Amino acid sequence: MVSMMWVPAAVLLVGGLAVACASAGGDVTGRRGPEAAAPGGHGASEVSEASEAGWRSESFRDMVVEVPASWEPAPAPGSDWCAAVEGRRQAFPVTPYVDSGGPYRAAMMIGCPGGGEGPDLHGGGVPREYWSPHVWFAPTPAAGGAEEVPDGRVSAYGWTRLVRSVGSAKVFVLTDEAHLDDAERIMASARRVTVDDHGCAASSPIQAGGFVRPGVPFDVARLDVVDTIAVCHYDLSSPVGSPGLLASRELGGAEAAALLAAIRAAPAGGGPDTPGTCATNMWGGTAIVLRLTVGGSTREAYVYFDWCFGNGIDDGTTLRALTTGNCAPLWSGRITRSAGSAAPFQVCHPDSRRR
Repeated sequence: MVSMMWVPAAVLLVGGLAVACASAGGDVTGRRGPEAAAPGGHGASEVSEASEAGWRSESFRDMVVEVPASWEPAPAPGSDWCAAVEGRRQAFPVTPYVDSGGPYRAAMMIGCPGGGEGPDLHGGGVPREYWSPHVWFAPTPAAGGAEEVPDGRVSAYGWTRLVRSVGSAKVFVLTDEAHLDDAERIMASARRVTVDDHGCAASSPIQAGGFVRPGVPFDVARLDVVDTIAVCHYDLSSPVGSPGLLASRELGGAEAAALLAAIRAAPAGGGPDTPGTCATNMWGGTAIVLRLTVGGSTREAYVYFDWCFGNGIDDGTTLRALTTGNCAPLWSGRITRSAGSAAPFQVCHPDSRRR
């Protein structure tokens, strides 16, 4: 028997598995400022370099770009834009931002009216009244795949869309005239790297799928302190050796200490799991690598949260259960999740249980 119910974030529970209504879609780190990159460079550097003051880096696959620090992550309107509008301009960001939806955003399967006369520089038929300057990313289409949006710029009605391909990724910026200089600097900063400024590799062994364990086991219970914890979010549909990094962020200070304590306090055995409610030969679409750094030494733990079994935080020695304390802090900025098994989803997103 299959049971259905709606939960937040446009997620549908089917027999305990939450699925999106529609899919749209070592230890050395360094950084780099937006004016340091040559506009055409496609050779991969080993690591990214320091962001200049007032800017920060954003990663996708093997691309890193610099964006103004004031452009915070927020979800861009999608093909289901009319469901969120309700007559309010504030339904979507009104200041410049970086799209946090990602390539696997959930969208309701509804028919919103078209955005009027073209060209639609945003995509999805979103009316111009709901546009704001923003950045978004997409994988470079494989040969024979979807039609590729060409690099370059297109302008109409006071808006400009800039597109640039670097490595296996594309970066887009939609801008009005007031933010065109920032948009051009964002584009000029795009470069290809093998490791981003948080130490997250463009490709990780976790992409092998099958709940693979960390290659260098350690015991997190013996780790008393941590300087930083990098959160590296990977696409498991990308084969090992090919770029699969979706986004990254870094926790330090009290946030890192609290996350470490919550991981250590979690019971052994993994979970929460609901075995028998999904296929046994699959393992979800994404996973996270945690890079725990102390005194210049880094250890990696793997986080699984996307399926009805195999969930938990694995240091290679012990699989610990997901708890609100060790999972909820992972989701912020562009590290987002729109679908997955219901049990871990509700633990990792406690607000969903109160809506």
